[in-house]
Amino acid sequence: MNFINCTGASSPELIKKTVIFWSENSAQHINSLLRSVTGTTAVLQEEFKQQLHTYYDMFLKIKDALSQKQFNSSIYTQFFGVNMGFINLLERIKYETFSGYPILQQSVFHYLYEGRYINAILGFKNSVGNVLVTTYFLPFLNRSVDCIYNQIYFWSIIGSMHPSLIMQNNAFYNAINGYAKEFLTGVCNSFNNINFALSSLKRPVKKASLSVIFNEFASLNNDYLEFLKAVKQTSPKIFTLPSAVRLPSSFYNAVDHQIAEHTLVSEINGNMEKMF
Repeated sequence: MNFINCTGASSPELIKKTVIFWSENSAQHINSLLRSVTGTTAVLQEEFKQQLHTYYDMFLKIKDALSQKQFNSSIYTQFFGVNMGFINLLERIKYETFSGYPILQQSVFHYLYEGRYINAILGFKNSVGNVLVTTYFLPFLNRSVDCIYNQIYFWSIIGSMHPSLIMQNNAFYNAINGYAKEFLTGVCNSFNNINFALSSLKRPVKKASLSVIFNEFASLNNDYLEFLKAVKQTSPKIFTLPSAVRLPSSFYNAVDHQIAEHTLVSEINGNMEKMF
């Protein structure tokens, strides 16, 4: 069992695909942080800006390198080191910047959580041939039920954060109708409820008790993914005056970012569904 996508075995191609995805994703996180102070009085010290630019370039270099060649352990080691450095920088930013701007703090916590997820699925390494592969999410167990539990647990937390992140865009929030606002609030609450339901399960967790929660989670993820796609299409089901909507490209970049993550979740869900 590997905990990248809850399949039976890992492979060099799976690890390559995973590192490419999270390299690009992390670079987008950094770009969002660098953009976030524009138009506000929030302060991001020059030292942090320079370090963020450095990590941005490093993540993209790793992505480009992997896109052009076979996966090898040296690139993996480099990626893991860059991710750890980015996490440490976020820990500093969390306490030393963005004072008085809760949405920016929320973004930092969000990125930190995803960085630690990367550690969880890629950080426990065993040597198989010349490739370092993931074997565990938790260091003491290797069961499919643990993979299912942990993936739902992590992505339900991320899913509960995503609606609030896009609703913080005033232009978007003012342009959507009551249904959309209610839907986004409901998605946030529903992901939180899934997380609570997981935490309430008796230990050791059984697949039978997990199956109902999984079905709810998979359905909710698909519903939110379709909503995000409708946002991209400026659907009249979401916007009060679709023809008048003018949102910045940075907002649509954020929507694309969430679409990519929830599409990945759908792929993982497809693997997990086979285990019930």
